[in-house]
Amino acid sequence: MKLGISALGHIIDLALTRKIKDLKELQLKASVACLNFAEDQGIEYVELVIDPPEVFDNESEQEFIELVNSYNLKKQIHGPYVDLSLCSFNNHISEASIESYKATAKICYQIDARIMTIHPGYANFLLSSIREFNKKQLIHAIHALLDSINNQKLKICLENMPQDAYIMTDNNNIEEIFEIIDRDDLFITYDTSHFYTCDGDVKHLWEKFHRIIRNVHIVENFSKKSDTHPPLGTGKINFKDIFDVIKGWNYDGPLIIELSSATSLNQSINFINKFL
Repeated sequence: MKLGISALGHIIDLALTRKIKDLKELQLKASVACLNFAEDQGIEYVELVIDPPEVFDNESEQEFIELVNSYNLKKQIHGPYVDLSLCSFNNHISEASIESYKATAKICYQIDARIMTIHPGYANFLLSSIREFNKKQLIHAIHALLDSINNQKLKICLENMPQDAYIMTDNNNIEEIFEIIDRDDLFITYDTSHFYTCDGDVKHLWEKFHRIIRNVHIVENFSKKSDTHPPLGTGKINFKDIFDVIKGWNYDGPLIIELSSATSLNQSINFINKFL
């Protein structure tokens, strides 16, 4: 297992200062802060978050690529997720989400990122009958996205979601979606907090999908109705049991600490190192 950190906390911290002139500056400065922290602390992996996706225009994209490539670290990407929804039954939104992930995949190629995490979006929160259409749209979108990516080194990892997403949530829902998609080029990012909100069976998930879980988000939580990303060790998630399962399947991929504030990175790293 290889410990890594997400840039999410740096993005949130910087945005809350209100001392940025535009979203491009937010993206670049947060990425630098994350990369510098990892380099200084001897962290092997960084997961850069392309949200806000201001690096998609030509000039900003090249600046981002050159910046990231100046660091001798292993990088992976969390694609955009705010405002995107592959599973939206609004075709315009689903198609735009596919295009956004295609653009992200091109950046992955330029920085030699081997993993790109994507979100499925949110299914209808009110009408359960409509969620079947959300599943069909997600399946169509995943096929379209995977068919368009010409990079065999890049693993596309679909992340499990919290209960209020109503898609890619509990064991049954995840299994149904992957059985229907039925592709050998789609993988999973397992998020500990998201699965906790769904009362997911971790042992069963890993027994079923250990071959295709290629990324893990280590996230704490206090409540089944929230996803606040507090410091690790301050909430209710039983990381000992989770790591016992992960180790039992000889997982050797990245473990990405994902927090709502980078100020608790050192505390969280010290906590999680007890289980490695």
